[in-house]
Amino acid sequence: MPIAAEDVRANRDYFFRKLRAEKQRNDVLKAVEGTAPFDFVLLDTRGREPFASGHIPGAICAPLEELEELAASLPKDRELVTYCWGHD
Repeated sequence: MPIAAEDVRANRDYFFRKLRAEKQRNDVLKAVEGTAPFDFVLLDTRGREPFASGHIPGAICAPLEELEELAASLPKDRELVTYCWGHD
């Protein structure tokens, strides 16, 4: 089954936008480990209590329920990277 040129372009455009919108995991790890520049803002989207118990150095506490309120104070000229984790 041949793939239409329009579909190929749509897929290319989708993945191009996706790659531009997502920071690569390795880049984040290298920055957090101190082996690469920290060229982004790291947001910890867990609650304030888990953040206070331990977080990645340099991260900003930005609980999901407060994110809309915090958005205005975040830098507009740097990439934002979020992280969270949960335990059941």
